[in-house]
Order: sequence, then structure tokens, then C-alpha cells
Amino acid sequence: MMGINKSKYFLLLIAVLLLGAVYLRSEITTTGTGQEQPQAVISLGEDLTSQQKDRVMEYFQDWAKGKNLQYISVSNQEERAYLEGLVDEKLIGSRAISSAYCELLEAGNGIEIQTENITAITPFMYANALVTAGIEDARVVVAAPFKVSGTAALTGIIKAFETASGEKLKEKNKAAAHEEIAETSELGERIGQDNAEKFIFEVKRKVVAEDINDPDEIRKIIIEVSTDLNIKLSEEDISRIVVLMQKIQQLNISAGQLGSQMQNLEKKLDELQNSGKETVSLLKRLLAALENLVTSIRSLVGG
Repeated sequence: MMGINKSKYFLLLIAVLLLGAVYLRSEITTTGTGQEQPQAVISLGEDLTSQQKDRVMEYFQDWAKGKNLQYISVSNQEERAYLEGLVDEKLIGSRAISSAYCELLEAGNGIEIQTENITAITPFMYANALVTAGIEDARVVVAAPFKVSGTAALTGIIKAFETASGEKLKEKNKAAAHEEIAETSELGERIGQDNAEKFIFEVKRKVVAEDINDPDEIRKIIIEVSTDLNIKLSEEDISRIVVLMQKIQQLNISAGQLGSQMQNLEKKLDELQNSGKETVSLLKRLLAALENLVTSIRSLVGG
């Protein structure tokens, strides 16, 4: 009899634990509608064919595997609402192709970006604009089934983040972010992507850190940073960037926020720059060694 009671007690304990686990899980992962809260959201370009969607999903599979996913779409009309008049018509196109995977990360992780088949926008450019949009602590993968500029992908990223977080970002932040990505990509075509991304980030960082609103002071920072990076800007360039920075300054982005969210991208940028310097240094050493070898050979032959 005692054995039977123990067995019943054991089974009852297991049942209670299982029910508790189910309850806790529902508290964490479900919404008020009874649907599970997505762990990640994938925004697909509305004009992708079924085959192209499969191709894009191949790029997302390493991150999406095993996660509760929600799928949304983004149209060319949605992209145009933000970008029309800001970038060349050819960069917007007439179809929504680029797609985005967005996963929320724990606070303090910052923004992580990877791209595939995106030509005009670097991961660093996206991350910088996402901070302007009000996005924090997110893993983002931007992909297309073939080479595209990627300028319009920002709309899909923002839409995916809003869906994942359940919160709408401020329209003025989203508008400024699209203007920033447009300006950076346009500069990238003329001065190189590396210069463009470093230039916009550094000007933005200084304006935010020093809490500058005066257009003349912003202009001084633009000229100072462009000189440091050996970048030549036209008066029209400077005027546009002054206006952009005034808009960004009104968004109340802090220097700490900018730094914490961009920490992963800054590390990669520094590593890339240091790698380039080390390569140059190595080449110089190799050339010097080669010159010494040639000199030694000439000396022996002459002897």
C-alpha cells in the first residue's frame, strides 16, 4: 500500500511540474491573442518569386533554424514613401526584392548586421541608420537572391523590428534614418563606401556627443572630419549633411546609445583598418628584404 501511495505521489508531482512548465512557457512566449510571440521576423520583398524566396531563406536558415518565425512582406510603395526624392530612381527601382531577418537580442548586445548580395549599403551603414531609427539590440541579416543596391531594405528591416518588438517606432526617426542611408549611399558612390560610412558616423557622433544644434557649428565639424579623412565635399554636400545632422540631433540620441549599439560594428571596422595597416607594413618589410637581397647578390656578382 505504501508503495502505491508513493507511486501516486510521484506521478502527481510530475504532473504539477509539467503544468507549471507549460504555464511559465505560455507567460513568456505568448501574446494576448494566444499566439506565440515570434522569436524572429522575416520581411520578404513583395515581388520575389517562389524560387527567389527559397534562395533568400537559404541565407537566413542558420539564424532562423529552430526559432518561432513570423513572416511579413514589404512593398515597393512602402519603400518609396520614405526614399522617393532622396535617392536616384534606379536605386529604388519598381520592385521590392531585398529581404531582412530580424531577431531581438538581450539588452547590451548592440546591433549585429550581415548582408548578402547587397552592393550599395555596408553593414556599418545599416547599423548607423538603425540607431537613428530607434532600433536597439537586434541581429539583422539583409539578403537578396541577386545583386541589388539594398537602399530600400531599410524599410523592411524597420517593419520587421516593429513586428518583433510589438512597438511602433517614431515616424520622424524612421524618416531621418532613410535620409541618412540615402545620403551615405550617395556619398559612397563618389568617395568610396569606407570613407562614407566613417565620415557620416564620426560627424554624427560628434554632433550628438557635443549636443550641437547650431548649423554653423555642425558645418565646422563636417569640414573638420572631412579634412581628417582626406575627403573632398562640395558646398551642396555640406549643406545637405548639415540639414541631416540637425534632424538627427532633434531625435535625442545619446552618444552612449550610439556607442553601445555600434560596438560590434566598430570592432570589425577597427579590425579591418588594423588589418590593412598590418598588410601595408608586411609589404614594406618584404620589399625591404627583397632590396637587401638584390643588393647582396649584386655585391657578390661584382666581386
